[in-house]
Formats: sequence, structure tokens, C-alpha cells
Amino acid sequence: MTLCPPVTATLDEQLRAIREGCAVRELKELAVLEVQGRDRATWLNGLVTQDTRAIAPGRSVYAAAVAVKGKILSDLHVHARAESLLLVFPSSQAAELTAHLDRFIVMEDVTLCPLDAAVLALCGPAAGAPDLGERYETARLGAAGFDVVVEAPRAEAARAALAALADRGEVVPVSEEAWEAARVQAGVPRFGVDFGNANFVQEAAITPRAVSFNKGCYLGQEVVCRLEMRGHVQKLLLRLRVDGEVPAVGDAVRAEGGEVGVVTSAAAAPGGGAALAMVRYAAAEKPLELCGRAAVTLPVYGA
Repeated sequence: MTLCPPVTATLDEQLRAIREGCAVRELKELAVLEVQGRDRATWLNGLVTQDTRAIAPGRSVYAAAVAVKGKILSDLHVHARAESLLLVFPSSQAAELTAHLDRFIVMEDVTLCPLDAAVLALCGPAAGAPDLGERYETARLGAAGFDVVVEAPRAEAARAALAALADRGEVVPVSEEAWEAARVQAGVPRFGVDFGNANFVQEAAITPRAVSFNKGCYLGQEVVCRLEMRGHVQKLLLRLRVDGEVPAVGDAVRAEGGEVGVVTSAAAAPGGGAALAMVRYAAAEKPLELCGRAAVTLPVYGA
């Protein structure tokens, strides 16, 4: 389904809406899986890195599902309804993640139900103003925002409401280009782009947001905790800024004359470029170069 009106604002106007107003984008790259049953919260708690046992209805947590050897299967947002949980995650992982979760339903009262639903992301300081229905606070671009989950029966009503809001200038539809530029500038990693199935959560630099070290046992916990106690991994996602030419995905990151990493995401930023790059851990604190120029290392969002 397509809910958002066409993008008519310039790229600068879209970025301004994200920074100063209320921007909206339909996240067609996401899937929604509903977890039903009285055991849903405790069962899910044993399968993801964040504590899901006491999420109040209307609230959300960011987490990762990891395999027994600690590698990331998917990142996900867990949104709590009154009688179920919604897992919102990259649609590229839908088959693998659903099959993985289903394998661990044994005697629990749990049912997995893929939803025919769209996810609208509202971002910006005014993101809380538009009332489009079922929404959950998120920070997909590193700032105030909400996920609005729209199931198929409500699609027409949501489409009409969005069109009216856009006509009045209360929301600004934004393109993938604007969304990605804002994401990279804010230093928010993206599954399938900056990290993936080959990475541990510590390598992806999502540990502070995605992992609870006080929640008890879950699948893959031993590896996650061991890596945290060891203090480092072999590589680490970094957020970089550079003056002048905007870097490109695939550009080499260098330190002391040698290649130590590669750019995974890049975008223009005031005065130069912003990038996320996977870099060898041993070089993470050394002076880095990108496109032949000194790069400034900034914190990845939430780290």
C-alpha cells in the first residue's frame, strides 16, 4: 500500500522539516509481525537482547535478535499493544526471523501473525502533533519521532488524513534521499547497510540502545556478554565527518598510511560530508583519513 502523498518539497525543505518541523515517510522496507498470546512478553524476552517483559502499551524498545553464536539476525523495534506485541524489522529478514522465532515456540501460549500493515515514520520536533492513530515513540533519525502502524483496513482513512495534513503544511513528505541524508548526518546505523548478519551487536555500535545486561538469559547472551566483558571486538562502526568532498560508499578509511576500514553510508553535511564506516578496532582511536583528508570521529547515535 502507498499512504504518503508525493514528495513535492526540495531536498533542503525536506531536511528542514526533519530538523525543525514534522516530516513523514512510509518505510516500505519494513515488515510487521504481531506476537499474540499470554506468554508473549516472557517468551520474546528469551530471544532478543532488550528487556520486553514490562513494555507498557503504546511504548517501544529497540532490540536485536541474535543467533546462538551471537551474530545479528535482525534489529527490530518492539511496539507494545494492549493484547499483543508488534515486531517491526527489515522486510529482507522476514522469512529468516519469523522461522527463527517460530522454532522456539514449544509449550508457550504464543502465536506469530504477519500483519498486512504499513509503517509511517514521523520525525522532527513537531512529530507528536499529527494524530494518525496507533503510534509508538521511536528515534529512527536520532531525534524525536514516532512509528505509526497502519493496518490495511485503515489505509484509506490514513491516506486521506495524510493528504489533508500535507495540504495544510502540517507534515512534509520526504524522499528516501532526504531520509538517508538525515540518518547518516545523525549517525544512526542501518541494518543491511552499515551492519548485518556477519556482525555482533558491539561491532554495529548499537549496544547501549539495544542490549540490556540486567534482564536475564536469552539466546546468544553468552557471546554478547563475553564480548562486552572483553572490552572490544575486531572491528567497529564509526561515525565520521570530513571537510570538502563528500565521501562515497566503498571509499577506504586510512590510518598511518594503510587501509583500515570502508565507508558503509555517506551523505552531504554542512561544509563537507558525513559517513558511517566499519573500521578495524585497533585503528578506531588513531588519526583517520577519508578521501585524503583528516576525518573527525563523532559518537554513533546512542553510543
